[in-house]
Amino acid sequence: MDTPIGHIGAPPDAVAWAALVVAACVLLLGIAFPRRVAGALERVEDRWLVLALATAALLLSAGYVAYYLHGGPRIVDATSYWLEARGLSLGQLVMPVPHPSGSFRGRFLVTPPGATAIAVIFPPGYPALLALGFLLRAPMAVGPVIAALLVAATYALARQLTGRRDVALCAALLSVLCAALRYHTADTMSHGWAALLLAVTLAAAARGGRWPVLLAGIACGWLVATRPVTGALGLALATALLLRAGRERWLFPLALMPGLALLLVHQHAATGTWLSSSQLRYYALADGPPGCFRYGFGHGIGCRYEHADFVRAHLAHGYGLAAALGTSGRRLAWHTLDIANLAPLALLVPYAMIAVWRRPGIRVLSLGTLGVILAYAPFYFDGSYPGGGARMLAEALPLEQVLLAWALCELRAARFAAPLSLAGFAFHASYAHRALSEREGGRPMFEASVLAHAGVDHGLVFVGTDHGFDLGFVPGAFDAKHGIVVARWRGDAHDALLWDALGRPQAYRYRYDPLAARAVPRVTPQPLHVPATLRFEAAAEWPPLSVAGGWAHPDFPSGSCAAGAPGLRLLPTSGRVRVTLEIDVPRAGPYELDAGFYSRESTRLSASAGLGSRHWSRTGGVERDGCWRMPPEQVELPAGASRLTLGLAGPGVLDDVLVRPAAARPPPPPAAGHPQQKTDN
Repeated sequence: MDTPIGHIGAPPDAVAWAALVVAACVLLLGIAFPRRVAGALERVEDRWLVLALATAALLLSAGYVAYYLHGGPRIVDATSYWLEARGLSLGQLVMPVPHPSGSFRGRFLVTPPGATAIAVIFPPGYPALLALGFLLRAPMAVGPVIAALLVAATYALARQLTGRRDVALCAALLSVLCAALRYHTADTMSHGWAALLLAVTLAAAARGGRWPVLLAGIACGWLVATRPVTGALGLALATALLLRAGRERWLFPLALMPGLALLLVHQHAATGTWLSSSQLRYYALADGPPGCFRYGFGHGIGCRYEHADFVRAHLAHGYGLAAALGTSGRRLAWHTLDIANLAPLALLVPYAMIAVWRRPGIRVLSLGTLGVILAYAPFYFDGSYPGGGARMLAEALPLEQVLLAWALCELRAARFAAPLSLAGFAFHASYAHRALSEREGGRPMFEASVLAHAGVDHGLVFVGTDHGFDLGFVPGAFDAKHGIVVARWRGDAHDALLWDALGRPQAYRYRYDPLAARAVPRVTPQPLHVPATLRFEAAAEWPPLSVAGGWAHPDFPSGSCAAGAPGLRLLPTSGRVRVTLEIDVPRAGPYELDAGFYSRESTRLSASAGLGSRHWSRTGGVERDGCWRMPPEQVELPAGASRLTLGLAGPGVLDDVLVRPAAARPPPPPAAGHPQQKTDN
C-alpha cells in the first residue's frame, strides 16, 4: 500500500526481515519476563549500557554504508561535502584548477570573483570534521563515529534535563533504532553532525560549570559553521540556559570564536567578501530569477532550474503564508516517520511538549523542537527525500527522541519502544531506504576500485556526472603522467585542450549510466586531438563566471543546430543579460570568434560580445526553432584562457562559441571614446 510518505508492505530486504525478527524476540521477552529484564537492566551501570548502545549505533551505521550505500556517498549533496572535505584535508578552502576551468566547474561549485579556482558552496563545519577522516584515510568511518557519539549525547541530554535514568536510556535506544539517523550518520551529509552539536550544546549549557560552558561554546560555534540557521537557534537556546550561570558564562562567547572564524574565512575565500554567502553567490550565477534562493517570503522566491518542478507545483503565487504552511506540513509528514520509524509514535512528541511545558528544565526541548520547525519555515524548498527523510528537521531528532522517551516512560510503555520502532522499519520505513539504495544506478558514481580493476593507475580520466567528479577529483593532483587526474567530459574543445595542457597523457572515459536500474561502470580509452577550430559548448561553462542583467541555466533545445547538445538559456530581467565565459587557445595569435544562438520562436536577436577592451554587437533574424550565428570577429588572443562576455536582448539559448585561427592582420581600432560596434542587419 502506498502512502504520502512511502510504501507499507512486507519487509522488502534482508535487513527489514532481521529487524522484524528482533522486534518479535524483544516483544516476547518483554511480555514473558518483564521483571527479569528490568532487573537485569537495573544491575548494569549506565556507562556500560550507553557504551553498548553507542557501539550498536556505530555498527549499524557502518552496515548502512555497506548495505544501502554500497560503499560510498550517493546523493549529490553528499558527494559535494566529500569534495570539500578532501580539499580541506589538503589545506585548500578553494581549489585551484588548470585551464580550461570549464573542465572542472559544475553543480554546487562556485568560482570566486576574478579567479579560476572552485569552491564547494556548503558551510565548512562538517567538511572540517570529514577532512580528519581523509587524513586518517577512512572518511566513511566518520559517520559511524558520529552515530556512537550521538547516542551518548542523547543520553546525556535526557539525563541532564529530566533527571531520569529510564528516560535517558529509552532516548538512547531510540537514537540507535532511528533509521533516519542511520542514514545521516552513514552518507557524508551534515545533518547527523549538526544534530550531535545541538544536543551537546544544550546538554553542556544546562549543566553549567567552566568546562561544560566551554564545551557548549565550542559545539555551538561549530554548529553555526555547519548549519548556520540551526546554529542561530542553538545560540539563542544556550544563551537562555546560561543566563543563570556564574562568571563562567563569559567563556561561552569566547569558545564560539573558532567556529565563527572558520565560517567567515570560508565565505571570504569562496566569495571574496567576509559577510557574503557562498550559496547565494552560486545561485546568483547558476539559477534564477535573481534572488530566487533566499531566506524569507515574497514573490520571486524559488529557483526555476534547480527546483523547477517544485516551484511550478507549489510556488505559482510566490512564497507566502499558505506556501510556507504547505512546505512545513509536507516536511512534518515525512518527519513523523523519521523520529522512531513509526509515524503514530510521533504523536507522543506533541503530547510530551504540552505535558512538560511548565517544567523549565525540560521546556528547552520543546522550544528547540518548535524552533527548528519555525527556523526552516522561511526556506521554500521541502528538502525531503527517501531515506534522508525531512532532512531540514533532522537536527531536532535527539530532542524529539528525549520527549518521546519521556512520554513512553510516563505511560509505562517504554518496553514497547524497541519492538514498535523495529516493526515500523520492517513494514514501512525500510522501503524508503531501499529506494535510496537503488536510485541512480544503485552505487557510487565513481569508484577507485573500478579504475584499478581496469589497470588504470595514471592518466586523464573523464567522468560524465557531477557525483563522479566530486568523488574522483583530487585537488592539486594534475600530474597525469604519474597519477590520476579526474575532469568532466564535455564533448568539445575543453577535453582536447585539457589533455594538451597536461602533456597529452593517456586518456580514458569513466562511463556510468545513472538511469540504469543496475549501473555497471566501464573504463574505456578515449582518443583525443586538438582541432583547428575550437568549439566551446556554452553549457560546459555553467555556472558562468559572472552574470548581469538576468540569469542563465542549462537548456536542451531541440533544434538541428544544437544537435541534441545542451546550451545555456539566457533570460534577461531588464534590457540585456550578459554572461562571462572562458575560452582557451593553445598558442597566441589572431583568431576569428563567433557565437551561435538558438530560439524557440521567430524573432530578431540582438547579441553583443566583449573581450578585454574590445566590444562589438550584431543583430539578425531567426526562425522558430532555428539557429543564428554572430558574424565572425577577428581578435588577438594570448595563449591560455581569456574571458569572453556575451550578451543577449530577449530570451534565447547560447549554443556555443567557435574559435578558429585567422590571417594575421590587425583588427580595426575602435572609434575614439567609444567601444567598437558593428551591425549586421
